[in-house]
Amino acid sequence: MNLTSSEKCQAAEKLIQKGRFEDAGFLLDQVLESHPGNTSALIAKSALQLKAGHVAEAKQLLQVAYQVTPDDPVILTNMANLALFENRVPDALEHLQTVVGQSPEHLPAKLLLGQIHLQRGDLGDARTWLRRAAALGPEDPDVLVALASLALAHQNITEAAALLDKALECAPDHERVLSTLAQVRALTGDFDAATTLAAKAHLEAPQDPDVAVTLARVYLASGVLGEAQKLMERFRVRFPDFAPVVLCAAEVSIARGKVTEALADTVRWLRNAPKESGRVAGFLKVLKKAGAWQQLLDLSDKLSPELAGSGPVQSLREEALHALGRSREGWASWAARRKLPEKRPEPPLLVGLPPRTPLLDQLVLMRFVNAWAAEGAVELIGHTPVADVWGRIAAGDAVSWRSRADRPVELPADLAARTVLYALEMAAFAPYLAPQPERRALWEGALPQDGRPRVGVFWDARAPGLLIDHLREIFDDVPVHAISLQFDDSRHQLRAWPAAFDAGKALENTGDLVNLVDCLDLVVGPDGLPLHIAGALGKSGVALLQENHEWYWAGQQAQSDWYPSIDRIVSPVGPDWSAGKNALREMLAQWMQDPGAR
Repeated sequence: MNLTSSEKCQAAEKLIQKGRFEDAGFLLDQVLESHPGNTSALIAKSALQLKAGHVAEAKQLLQVAYQVTPDDPVILTNMANLALFENRVPDALEHLQTVVGQSPEHLPAKLLLGQIHLQRGDLGDARTWLRRAAALGPEDPDVLVALASLALAHQNITEAAALLDKALECAPDHERVLSTLAQVRALTGDFDAATTLAAKAHLEAPQDPDVAVTLARVYLASGVLGEAQKLMERFRVRFPDFAPVVLCAAEVSIARGKVTEALADTVRWLRNAPKESGRVAGFLKVLKKAGAWQQLLDLSDKLSPELAGSGPVQSLREEALHALGRSREGWASWAARRKLPEKRPEPPLLVGLPPRTPLLDQLVLMRFVNAWAAEGAVELIGHTPVADVWGRIAAGDAVSWRSRADRPVELPADLAARTVLYALEMAAFAPYLAPQPERRALWEGALPQDGRPRVGVFWDARAPGLLIDHLREIFDDVPVHAISLQFDDSRHQLRAWPAAFDAGKALENTGDLVNLVDCLDLVVGPDGLPLHIAGALGKSGVALLQENHEWYWAGQQAQSDWYPSIDRIVSPVGPDWSAGKNALREMLAQWMQDPGAR
């Protein structure tokens, strides 16, 4: 019995779901040979071409299908997806609005609308569309994954995990559910579970490049750089033009210290379509990962007005300006894009804390909140994982929290932008955290008292970061007390450094770090909470960084722009910290010889 075209298309769709793209393509080619206008085959073949990064071929197939049935909601939704791939967001939204207007029960269009708004950070609109999608498919695994992503955007990991567990009950082998749950487990630091889930997703869809990228990123976050490299090498050969694979492969190479190789590979990919905004933004992100800030800025200055004016490119350019110590220019661009009023804000201020504000960015922004609190009341709206640290702001009596706003709020970054641009006197540094006297006294009594300097140390839990062994080798022959400030599960790595004083086991909360750090003579470590607290207190510290450091570690040579009491040691990107270790040894030797610097 001969298979019908419909049966072949259905079989191809199942093969696509399993990641068997070559087999699916074989069946679809059979259909199109005999029925070149079969829209189901055209749509499926277009999706396959898009997976392979062949955008022009995918677009051509969809246009043929569109000419056959221009009002088909499936075709229009796929055209919207293609427009997103080309970074044509307005076109994608127009296609989807047409679909929901003509076919209000078409779930994929509402789901994609929610995902677009989620990617753009429009969380209110994302919630609206995803709720509409959930009303149509309350147990659809793709809907549950999207709702979980929305929960993650609100930093609600517990809710995200619950949604994904529900999706897993509905579809235990759904690769997107498995891979997203793997990302959640990685966020919570459960890398064993994350690796197991991502590996299972890869086994379910072994040829799916998106799933492979998730697994590689979990490997990367787990410090298993070799496995991430092998996986991306295989997929780089098979999908040489697919953006997620190209960019993830570059990120893995950079993490391994192969920066030149990563940049060369990505340049070749960019040259295939140098005017495509998505590729340009992707290449700029690779430059950011490599810490090539000046190259990023130089390239963005040479782009056409259309490319240079896109949101992702402008945002990356602003990051480069900050990282190069040109923060006033970065804030000016940021403020201009958001049409901020030029007049100086007046207290009382209502400051909204966006759900996705990075934790360490908040430590820098506390400086500005504290400065304004000295002039009048400041009210903060939102939630934060470092509420205890916010509670240690020096001008804390003038700072309060509330859950809802009854008038327009200002983002912390908005507040910082205005501070730098329109009220320069508010940008001057002064210590802005204050310890709790009683708790500080308890720490003072608990720490070693023999007169040797007390140096706080902390490290990254896994490669390619600064590891405990790197620090132990440096401090083993330095006459100081190494006080461990590690307070998460990586505290257990101290069994490799028994001479270190484990202060982390007695920390009450993150705010208690303020009391502990204030008792120390020096803090040494990578970018992390203890070093920011030291800088905010005006305590001495040494930041061991790499060239792709965050914007708040901008500076000239050893001098930090944002934290005057913290010295910087900046090394090349990668797992080799030997240059930083040697520089730290020299810096410690000078510090030990100069008691007045302590």
